[in-house]
Amino acid sequence: MPRKAHLLLVDDDPNTLASLSRAFRLAGHEATVCDNANRAVELLRAENFDLILSDVVMPGKSGMELLDDLKKAGVKTPVVLISGQANIEMAVKATRLGALDFLEKPLSTDKLLVTVENALRLTRLEDENRELLERLGKHELVGSGPAMKKLRAQIERVAASETRVCILGETGTGKELVA
Repeated sequence: MPRKAHLLLVDDDPNTLASLSRAFRLAGHEATVCDNANRAVELLRAENFDLILSDVVMPGKSGMELLDDLKKAGVKTPVVLISGQANIEMAVKATRLGALDFLEKPLSTDKLLVTVENALRLTRLEDENRELLERLGKHELVGSGPAMKKLRAQIERVAASETRVCILGETGTGKELVA
């Protein structure tokens, strides 16, 4: 069962905020609504959110500017941008700025809920990955002889490609470390 998420909804349209808030509440999530980007920044300083959904076109500060401000401030909360005036260039710019996704209005509730579940799943996987890396620490190959130099050169050459590689060797020689 998907876990309950704490969402921040940013849109200057009260009807959109009400309908999104209701849809998320019915799906078991908690939604905080906000009608402008400056207020959203204040809320982010005071509370932790699992996901931010923001309209792009708003008076004052746009959703793109909000995304840029959050990136500069080091906020790691995933952001999904929503726009009724979307185009390809806007979507590309949003993803380059760090948006997790870009949705067009009118919004499908099902698509919106799937997007939220995917964002939560991705965040959970990134947290698990970070935790595992911290737990494992850093392991390095040891040795400096000609055979190890040749092996390191092969690893560097293959690592940059998308090719599949079969690593062979005796038990305990470091095949998993190379992988």
